[in-house]
Formats: sequence, C-alpha cells, structure tokens
Amino acid sequence: MKIKFLIIFNLLFSIFAHSQDTIPKFKWLRTGVVIGYASQNTFIKQESDYTYESKIVKFSNHFNWLRKGKNSWEILVEPSYYHSKHQMINYWFISHTEENGDKLRAKYMQLKSINEYALHLGLVYRRYFNLNSSVYATLNTGPMYIDTDTERLKKGFSFSDVLSVGYNYKVKRLSFDAKFMFRHASNANLQKPNYGLNSSGFEIGAFYELN
Repeated sequence: MKIKFLIIFNLLFSIFAHSQDTIPKFKWLRTGVVIGYASQNTFIKQESDYTYESKIVKFSNHFNWLRKGKNSWEILVEPSYYHSKHQMINYWFISHTEENGDKLRAKYMQLKSINEYALHLGLVYRRYFNLNSSVYATLNTGPMYIDTDTERLKKGFSFSDVLSVGYNYKVKRLSFDAKFMFRHASNANLQKPNYGLNSSGFEIGAFYELN
C-alpha cells in the first residue's frame, strides 16, 4: 500500500508538472512536507462514544489559480497518510438487539491501530500581509482507503474532508506554516456502518518556494 501511495504521488506530480507548460495559470508555487496531530476530543469536545487520534504526514503542493493584489486562490494537492488509534468506549453504541452484539462489542472496544491513505484535492484562499507573510484558509476533500473495520466506518474506500486555517512565513526560497484543522472521514453511505470519524488538531509544514 505504501508503494501504491508513492506511485500515485509521483504520477500526480508528473501531471501537474506538465500542466505548467500548457496552462500557465496553474503554475506550481510550492512543495513541501506537513506533519500534524489530531484527535476526537482533545481540542474540540465532539462525541463521547469513542476515542480517535491521528499522527499525520502530508506531501503538500500548491498551484496558482488566481491572484489579485493581496488576495490569491490556489489549488491544493495533498497525498496524505494518517496513522490512527481508535477505540469504542460506549458499550451501548451497539444495541442489545444487534445480532452478535456481544462479539461486536468485544471486537470494537479494543484499542485499534489504523492506517489511512488519502489523496486530498482542494482550494486555498490566501491573504498576504506583505511579500513574506500571509494567512490562509483551505477546504479540501478526496478519496481515502482505511485498512481496519470500526463500529463507525467500514474498512475500504472512503472520503476524507479537511477544513483548516493557518499562517505562512517565507524566508528566501523556504516558507513555514502552522494551521488548525478539522477533519471528517466517511464513505457517503457506500458501505455500512458509516457514522464517520471526526478529529481536530494542528499541523506544521516546511515548503520549498518554486516561484
């Protein structure tokens, strides 16, 4: 799976690198690595039925879409990996009328290690204070593969949605940013269960500025 992840990442880079020659509008602006941490209830209290936390690694790439004065809009492409831990803690989340309910509770109330592979595509709105400093907001979504069944989300194909706000500072050809993010993972009812997994947290990134 990790090899497939890298293949997708490299293929995506090739497609967009070619786009620079044919569509100047989508100029490749920056590329970098983002790491982070998110959890179910640490920063924003959400639900008490389960625990969920993730360590995050992303390959983040920004492409120009439109810029007017101090405002810019960018396209974001982010192959992402989440190493997560999950545990159901509400015994009665699985109803007593559920067939094999005791077996399911015994299965899902154990702490699980989960791997999630996502390809996020989205938009960035950026407001520049000056040439080196900016704030931004992102909204992105994309397909995801999760390798473990939970009581909230079925193993297999799903979607990952991320909303974030952050700050970026540029030093010559390098830039650094920090952001707060909220994430929701679900499968659009393609499989059951589909209660979804929610988390919020922080990410930091380092980028090489191409333009």
